[in-house]
Amino acid sequence: MAYYDFGAHSFNGTIAGTAKNNANLDSHIGVGRYLHYGEIFEHPYVLDFILPFGALTGGKIDGKRLGDASGVADPIASVGYWFINQPEQKRYLSAATFLTLPIGTYDSHRVLNLGGNRWQNDLQVDFTQGFLDKYTIDVAADWIWYGDNTRAGTGHQTLKESATYTSYLWLSRDMTPEIQRVFPSALNASISVGYAGSFGGAQKLDGISTGVKTNEHQIRLTYMQFITPTLQGLLSVNHDIAAHGQLKQDFGLLARIAIIF
Repeated sequence: MAYYDFGAHSFNGTIAGTAKNNANLDSHIGVGRYLHYGEIFEHPYVLDFILPFGALTGGKIDGKRLGDASGVADPIASVGYWFINQPEQKRYLSAATFLTLPIGTYDSHRVLNLGGNRWQNDLQVDFTQGFLDKYTIDVAADWIWYGDNTRAGTGHQTLKESATYTSYLWLSRDMTPEIQRVFPSALNASISVGYAGSFGGAQKLDGISTGVKTNEHQIRLTYMQFITPTLQGLLSVNHDIAAHGQLKQDFGLLARIAIIF
């Protein structure tokens, strides 16, 4: 899979509140992702390796420039397993763990970095159920643990972050018959609308609160289609309806191409 993710952000801190005067950040992130599927005990598993890269540009808060950043972000290795796999009932239950390796581009003298200089693990559980022939609902939850960044702030300070909890809700509809009326050669197509909420993640630098935490409520709209039996395209737009203690993504655009072999 290959991704391009664009985000336009403003900023809200828990100490100073929302920075409305000349506060923004643009992110241009590419992702290369390799997945391998197999079976154990007649249930599917997936091995996943993710390599993000790109640039953060135009960063400023209250007119104060934060500089730019570019390079390779921290890669992620993952393994997932489907504990319930019932295609006939359109019912699935899966769990996956994503381990972030702290080897991306990081400079302790920069405000912005693509790498985090810390270990991170994301445990995710997802339940999927199809209904009414054309509809699917997805409910998922994450628990994210963060290691310490011992080269934060001045480069000699320790950044700690409490765990983050995230919930996801997706409703999808199969659009294949409608799309095939316009494009007869089109294959599987669907449209999805969803919500993602993140909580927790309060940060402290040498024991003092930075005003940064994870508190975000986001809505998303996604269209996906198989262009050929082995080529899938996806386009998604999103908007943070609320965000506190972090960058607020006013507009996000995600494009993805998946090649199956």
